[in-house]
Amino acid sequence: MPSACVLHFNLFPLSLFFFLTVSDDVVPYFKTEPGLPQIHLEGNRLVLTCLAEGSWPLEIKWMHGDRELTTYTSEYKYVIPSLQRLDAGFYRCVVRNRMGALLQRRSEVQVAYMGNFMDAEQRKTVSQGHAAVLNLLPITSCPRPQVTWFREGHKIIPSSRIAITLENQLVILAATAGDAGAYYVQAVNERNGENKTSPPIHLSVAREAGTPEATGPVIVIPPRNSSVVAGSSEATLECIASARPLEELRVTWKRNGVPVSSGLHSFGRRLTISTPTSSDTGPYVCEAALPGSPFEPARAQAFLSIIEPPYFTAEPESRILVEVEETVDLACGAMGVPPPALQWYKDAVSVHKLRNPRYQALPAGGLRIQKLRPEDSGIFQCFASNEGGEAQTSTYLDVTNVAPAFTQPPADTTVTDGMTAVLRCQVSGAPRPAITWRRGNQILASGSVRIPRFMLLESGGLQITPVFIQDAGNYTCHAANAEGSLRASATLTVWNRTSIVRPPEDSVVIKGTTAALHCGATHDPRVSLRYVWKKDNAVIAPPGSSRIVVEKDGSLLISQTWSGDIGDYTCDVVSEGGNDSRAARLEVIALPHSPQNLLASLNSSHSRTVMLSWVRPFDGNSPVLYYIVELSENNSPWKVHLSNVGPEMTSVAVRGLTPARTYQFRVCAVNQVGRGQYSAETSRLMLPEEPPSAPPKNIVASGRTNQSIMVQWQPPPETEHNGVLRGYILRYRLAGLPGEHQQRNITSPEISYCLVTELIIWTQYEIQVAAYNGAGLGVFSRPVTEYTLQGVPTAPPQNVQTEAVNSTTIRFLWSPPPQQFVNGINQGYKVGAWAGGVSLCPDLAVCKGAAHPSLRQDPEACLCFSLPGPGAVGHLSFTEILDTSLKVSWQEPLEKNGIITGYEVSWEVFGRNDSRLTLTLNSTTHEFKIKGLSSLTTYTIDVAAVTAVGVGLATSSTISSGVPPELPGAPSNLVISNISPRSATLQFRPGYDGKTSISRWIVEGQVGAIGDEEEWVSLYEEENEPDTQTLEIPNLTPYTQYRFRMRQVNVVGASPFSQSSRVIQTLQAPPDVAPTSITVRTASETSLRLRWVPLPDSRYNGNPEAVGYRIKYWRPGLQASALAHVISDRLEREFTVEGLEEWTEYELQMQAFNAIGAGPWSEAVRGRTRESGEWGPGPPCVPGTRSPASRPLVASGWLSKCVRARGAALKRMRSAARDSAGGQTCLFRGGGKAAILPPKPPEGFMTWVFRTPPDKAACGVLSLPSAKRRPRELSSLAHGRFLTVSAQDGQPCWGVAPVHVVMQGPRLCCQQDEPRAGCTCQQEDPAKVGAHLLTPAQKRLPGPVAGGSVAGPFLAWCELIEAQQGVLLTLFKDTQTGPVHLV
Repeated sequence: MPSACVLHFNLFPLSLFFFLTVSDDVVPYFKTEPGLPQIHLEGNRLVLTCLAEGSWPLEIKWMHGDRELTTYTSEYKYVIPSLQRLDAGFYRCVVRNRMGALLQRRSEVQVAYMGNFMDAEQRKTVSQGHAAVLNLLPITSCPRPQVTWFREGHKIIPSSRIAITLENQLVILAATAGDAGAYYVQAVNERNGENKTSPPIHLSVAREAGTPEATGPVIVIPPRNSSVVAGSSEATLECIASARPLEELRVTWKRNGVPVSSGLHSFGRRLTISTPTSSDTGPYVCEAALPGSPFEPARAQAFLSIIEPPYFTAEPESRILVEVEETVDLACGAMGVPPPALQWYKDAVSVHKLRNPRYQALPAGGLRIQKLRPEDSGIFQCFASNEGGEAQTSTYLDVTNVAPAFTQPPADTTVTDGMTAVLRCQVSGAPRPAITWRRGNQILASGSVRIPRFMLLESGGLQITPVFIQDAGNYTCHAANAEGSLRASATLTVWNRTSIVRPPEDSVVIKGTTAALHCGATHDPRVSLRYVWKKDNAVIAPPGSSRIVVEKDGSLLISQTWSGDIGDYTCDVVSEGGNDSRAARLEVIALPHSPQNLLASLNSSHSRTVMLSWVRPFDGNSPVLYYIVELSENNSPWKVHLSNVGPEMTSVAVRGLTPARTYQFRVCAVNQVGRGQYSAETSRLMLPEEPPSAPPKNIVASGRTNQSIMVQWQPPPETEHNGVLRGYILRYRLAGLPGEHQQRNITSPEISYCLVTELIIWTQYEIQVAAYNGAGLGVFSRPVTEYTLQGVPTAPPQNVQTEAVNSTTIRFLWSPPPQQFVNGINQGYKVGAWAGGVSLCPDLAVCKGAAHPSLRQDPEACLCFSLPGPGAVGHLSFTEILDTSLKVSWQEPLEKNGIITGYEVSWEVFGRNDSRLTLTLNSTTHEFKIKGLSSLTTYTIDVAAVTAVGVGLATSSTISSGVPPELPGAPSNLVISNISPRSATLQFRPGYDGKTSISRWIVEGQVGAIGDEEEWVSLYEEENEPDTQTLEIPNLTPYTQYRFRMRQVNVVGASPFSQSSRVIQTLQAPPDVAPTSITVRTASETSLRLRWVPLPDSRYNGNPEAVGYRIKYWRPGLQASALAHVISDRLEREFTVEGLEEWTEYELQMQAFNAIGAGPWSEAVRGRTRESGEWGPGPPCVPGTRSPASRPLVASGWLSKCVRARGAALKRMRSAARDSAGGQTCLFRGGGKAAILPPKPPEGFMTWVFRTPPDKAACGVLSLPSAKRRPRELSSLAHGRFLTVSAQDGQPCWGVAPVHVVMQGPRLCCQQDEPRAGCTCQQEDPAKVGAHLLTPAQKRLPGPVAGGSVAGPFLAWCELIEAQQGVLLTLFKDTQTGPVHLV
């Protein structure tokens, strides 16, 4: 890491100063001056500091030569992060405050660097005996490099004949032929450590005839005039001379004719003067001579000068006070060697550049200013400079006698929180007025006071950085000098800064979705905001209906995103309270495209490998994570073969394929979004055949006859066929004996057995089977061994003898026949005896050497036999070999040896006698299915015939049970046909059956909503049809989209699902159901309002646009045809049937229809229109009276104030008048009916209004279970004198009653405080009254309730005798415990 260099590193304390009083302004001054030049490395960090003090505000700027590097700031450091060569030079800082500006002396910065040698190789020729001078090739370097000369790789050491000058020249005196060669220089920069090697200089030395042996002295390198600054450590003069003979040459130095003896070195060639002073100034002479020779000495002269830096002999006073219009002389005189030049500056600007005619330079170096003005106040500097350096002196010129005056007074200012506020305050006056800023009584800034964030500007203004909300308020600028003072104030308003608090964030969205880039901002409520969005620095101007929308909160919404939306988005918030900006990146990613140019080729070195290659697809702006390779084998459904191929791959080897099968391949790419589309399928590729790689399995051999063996097997696993099987080779030989195999060729792959004949009786054979295809013979199976069956002995017993034991017994004696002639296992012997040619005991079997008691005499015979019972069954074979069962079949034995009574079948696990099971079958059974076996297990199975003698010779065979069934494969190639409204036909190709039969087919579907994420539901199952390839799917919904998939099931389980079918839509059908929840209400005297719940979308069974409703209505009991209305809006929920008759009952029905037809009708509902009334005289109002059971609800005499109304018949018309005293309302209705309404009904009461017949006043009282439920219609009263009792639809009436009807025991009473004339109360048996009043439709209501309080539904009735026409009866019921009130 590069180091850093700091000049003048005395930290200027920019701390805060607080004083109790405000003092006079202080002129700026420097605390330190620049030091000696320093050399810094390239790339290093350099920090220059300018340490100054003075009254606030104190500002600094930096200059490089005459170029300004910075403007005036409060920063006292200047940082060069990485030094370059161009940064070398003279730097100076300028400091200023309100008093003026001061220029610092120069500071030199040197940068260490080293360039390359600029010239190419050179050639130089010198005459023999002369001096050769080789100059250093040009090279740029700072500091000057250290040089070493080399010749042919050897370092050159200065000597009496060879010198290296102060200018790094190589001087060879009296050159000889041996000095010829290549010379080069190695230059080293000691500051940065770089070194460079120069191109070679080839020196040739030429011989000249007659060269004299002695030559006079010659100055080869004369001394040069030199100048050094006084105080330097040393000054060196150099003089190199040549002569012949060189060893006699003498070099001496003289000054003013006096030889110099001290300071000589390098063979007298150099004279060094230590710590030179002005006394060492003068000429110095170098003299070269050959003592004792006639040659004149050679001489050369050089002048040594001592440079003295300037110093002042006359300086101005530090502060000069002069009144306006006067003239002042500023003194300045300086001396030095050489004499210094003088230059005046005012406030760091050269007086020559000011071109002010009132400024005049004096001959002695001073400056005269005539007719002084206030603006002449400031800092004047006098600089004296020569080759030895520079010096400066300064004074502050203070012009007086002008009172302060505002040239730019403070003004009200508005800024934003966090920004910089500047309150101006420019004042004129002489001397320059001192500025003090206050807020209230607090001093914020002045020439001697400074607190954080508040800065007094050079112009007199106040700068506040940063501004806070609490800084708002009034600020006062005070200006004062010796001539007076003044002040002015301004108001600072601070707005809350507008800032983005919820910036947009880098987003990645999927193509087609909506991208939301937020841009939430806070701002001052006094300002308004404007959001400007840019994409890639271009302003987005979304039109009103565009897919790009800027929300009110500043968020940018981009719908249906695509690749064109990718870019950098910037949200700019613009307001008077400040601006803010934030940016974010939007990436739109999509599914990767399908790989292109997919090619498949056979691998020449691996026959079971296919090479796939493709062109990398567009990744959808999201890196490809991996590729998926699928294959289709022999036109089977696609399956994944390689699920994770690296994203960097564009080719892959597909291994593990099966020979002689055709393959197609396809590839897809997967990225963050998901799996892209598959590539185009490759053409079908057939792999070459190979010989079968596995032997036939489950080889079973069993002896069939004494010269034949039946061999059975199963084909090799299908995956090991490696082609189309052409047949099998069976080979056999005697077991355990060497020898060649005998072979049988089974030329059909369908035949899986072979009967090997012409074998040796009762001999063990070793048998193997191999399959072959077009490519050759496969692998032979492991050998199985089996015996041929036993044969009949071919030799009789030997040495047969008989002897009489007694009169009835003969003993037979014999020897066994030779073993090789037994042809099996000797089971015993058969003895025959005859007497006179007649057999005495046929088929008598005896043991060896037995005596028979019944034999007497005549010829005897003894035979050896191997089968005591029936012979072996024939043609033992096996079929239907499964994993847990097999079928064994056989034929009758050729040698029955009696009557066959049955067969005995036994089986056991091979080698395990304890697992043996035996079953006896009848004689007619020649096959048996053995169950309960274990899969892939070898069994020994015996079948023997049974006679009365016993069980005969068993025919035995060893066989393995089948392989276990597996999960089936998925069906494929789904095709949909015969589409109707409620069914469709599904055709398919069954999948792999798993080595067993298919027991069930399952069909699932997506209904309505089709997509990869949608739910699949079970639609249909078919059982016990293992071979079907067509299914009829019933119970579908009309006009609905479906997509099907299916699987097959065997005893192991269900297969994977097939690939989805295409999407179909069933045909349309009429609706299945009618609208539900149909209700009817009275709308008016001639209309009914019908309401219903519309059909759900799933019940339309057709195009929704064609769905509507049909309403039909009629009067029950009439023969007239029904009327109908059609409603086309399928979403309609109510309809008003107009044009009906008054006070008439109607029945109504509804049905739904679509473009195909109409659905079923709903159940009929009934409704009655309202009766109409006419205005006429009403009954006289009855004064309210107190009921004995309740307090009066209406004040006495109030009813007389009710207004009477007359007029034509109106529908649903009401008028009301309010009593001013009692606050009651009298309500009138047509037909003389009226109800009295209190302003607020009693809590918990519910009322109904009843109409009475004109000749009798009567009431029927019917309560309800709940006061909050109003019936649409109360039932008709069946008594002949009463009309229908109806509720006022939606308008319950509240009333009061002077008549109090209560239940007392089983009786109903009608009570009145003051019975009205002609009114009597009749008491009836409630049960009897109820029987008369209830219609059959109301028998669900309970009868009258006996007892005191009302509880639940009840029925009451009373009758007013001689009532006037149009008496109105109104009742209400207390729903809690109260009685029923009646008017």
